[in-house]
Amino acid sequence: MSAETVLTFFDKKDLECSICLQRFTDPKALECLHTYCLKCLQYLMRKHGKIRCPKCCKAYTLKNDDLKHLECNGTISYLVEYVEKIEFEKPETCSRCANQPQHYCSECEMYMCRQCIQQHKMENHSLYTLDSNIEEQSQDSPNCQNHPDKKLKDYCCTCKLTACEDCKYIVRCYMNQHKVIPVKTALNEINQMVTETMKTAEDIKGKLKERLDVITKEKSEFESNLKFSRTAIEFQEITIIKKVKEETKIMMANLKQIYKEQSKIIDNQVKVIESKLTQVNTLMESIKKTMNKPTKTENLASYQTTITAVGNDAAADELDKSFAKTRNTPKFIPSQKLVELMNHEGVGKLITVGGVYKVNTEDESISVTKGQPFSVRVSSLAESDVGQLTATLSNSLGEKSATEVTHIKGEYTITGRCNLERDWHMDITDGDTSHVIGSPVSIKVEPLGLVNTIENISEYKEDDKIQKVIDVVLDTDGCMLVSSYSKDLIKFDQSGCFVSRIQIPQNVKVIRMHQLGNGHMVYSDYVDKCVVMCDNQYHEIRTFGKGVLKDPGGITVNQKTRMLYVADRKCHCVFKFNIDDGSLLCKIGSEGSEPGQMKTPFDVAVTKKGHVIVDDCHNSRIQMFDANDKLIRILVGSGKEDGKVFGPHGINIDIDGNIIVSSCHKLQLFDKNGKFIKRIDNNDDGLDIPTGIAIISEKPRRVAVANHGGNNVKIFNY
Repeated sequence: MSAETVLTFFDKKDLECSICLQRFTDPKALECLHTYCLKCLQYLMRKHGKIRCPKCCKAYTLKNDDLKHLECNGTISYLVEYVEKIEFEKPETCSRCANQPQHYCSECEMYMCRQCIQQHKMENHSLYTLDSNIEEQSQDSPNCQNHPDKKLKDYCCTCKLTACEDCKYIVRCYMNQHKVIPVKTALNEINQMVTETMKTAEDIKGKLKERLDVITKEKSEFESNLKFSRTAIEFQEITIIKKVKEETKIMMANLKQIYKEQSKIIDNQVKVIESKLTQVNTLMESIKKTMNKPTKTENLASYQTTITAVGNDAAADELDKSFAKTRNTPKFIPSQKLVELMNHEGVGKLITVGGVYKVNTEDESISVTKGQPFSVRVSSLAESDVGQLTATLSNSLGEKSATEVTHIKGEYTITGRCNLERDWHMDITDGDTSHVIGSPVSIKVEPLGLVNTIENISEYKEDDKIQKVIDVVLDTDGCMLVSSYSKDLIKFDQSGCFVSRIQIPQNVKVIRMHQLGNGHMVYSDYVDKCVVMCDNQYHEIRTFGKGVLKDPGGITVNQKTRMLYVADRKCHCVFKFNIDDGSLLCKIGSEGSEPGQMKTPFDVAVTKKGHVIVDDCHNSRIQMFDANDKLIRILVGSGKEDGKVFGPHGINIDIDGNIIVSSCHKLQLFDKNGKFIKRIDNNDDGLDIPTGIAIISEKPRRVAVANHGGNNVKIFNY
């Protein structure tokens, strides 16, 4: 590429030294490839004793003699010479008219003015703008104030005065041996000082902006913590009041029970005494009738015997003794410890915390299940992290649990687990034992096992109420969607409360479902024997497998490979489709009992590695296939004991890669290799042919299962 062509892409500033702001003279390149005038580098060496590149700030250990031996930037030198030649030879008038030339065409070797160049641009020649002389004139020495027609020539550094050749006072400066230098040199020096000062100012400005950003962030965090503390205090107040009310309610219930029991005993005693009083009154009436009747003497003797017997009734004595033993008079004794505790600690403490560490907002309060591993992330707010965090995990009884702290690039991860169902807290401190922002972390440990049951799904349906629940999935809004061989989908929140009934606009009967994560969903349809993709309003977008599928059941999608897998119970295999165009790619397995074959597969899932997990229902086993549809191994074998499966109907994979399987009357957890971890349910939880499984929470680990036989949904912590 020629010099004239290169210049068309150059800015005039590219030929100027960034130190003196003048066109390069004897350009020298440093190792960082930034170029400066030799005299400018020598000036920096004289002033600072060392060289630091003004552009990249790289420091060099060079001596004054080393500067002359630096490599000359030949390209810059050549371009400067070429530009100076063009500008030196510039004529007074345009090659086409009488105007002053402003541009030079290297191909036509013509100098042209602004008007003529407009027409010449149509020829797409390389043009050079001749504005350097004007720039140099503007940067040349200004005129003298005392002699306006004269240019300034000298500058006295001692008197701080400028002078032209006609200024006589400069002679005194020379006579007094003042330091007198050319004005151009003075301009270069002052420009260099201005440049360096501006660079220093820019650096300080940048640091001040960074500090302002930090303070603004700290202010935002302070206001956030202020709001959190206010909310926490109010919550503590509500919690304590709620707890007191709960305890009061229990005591009132106990008082009511005591009253009920004692009233029954008293009523029985009253009834016995009233019966005896009635008997005595009756005898007294009979005795009165014997007055003045000697013939009734025998009756009187009988009455006397009866009255004596009533008065000496041993059973009545025993009843009195029994009543005395069981008599309980309630008496309330207020808790002095509670009063002392409130006087000593109140509802809590308000402290101010500092430091350079902050617990991630989503980890400041977490819920886990008993024994579930969890992690808390702490970020460093400082530019350099030299601290050492420690964490203590303890509960209200003073019991402690081990923690582990790992550190990667300014972020700490603290892991632990709690093996008791109790409220825990994690105190995190740095090396100075001061609290980290967001510490202590509140940890609620929830019990394992059955949490809730959503009874009789048919009560929430309008379409085909006879059919029972078959599947449950987690919707995009965090609620549960339940299907049951009808066009009605029932939505519940995670606490089991009814939210809404959704009726699909098409004539379908939904079997199994799978959320795609983009607002779309796929479901298997019992009516048309196919799989349907629908939008967030449940309108059909595309169908898969019409005329191919015979009884589609469980479905899943590999989002990375865009593959849709469908378990077909009558075809005894798993079909694989392209989710984007609906094309059938292949099928996995065939009917039979050999490894790799299937009998009535009900569900299918995909692991993080892309392996396909199939619950082979009537062979009572779980099989794993690789991404190329080849059998890897049988993960779980047949059997009714724990650790085996019998008639599996549902399968899912949690965030840890563990496999959850519903089979016949139990729900089990296996690791990614099929090793049995534990049984999630208990024998008395009422599972009866559990089918579809949805993982609805990670903290705590919580799963919902469609309990087909009971026509309900069971929710478990595991």
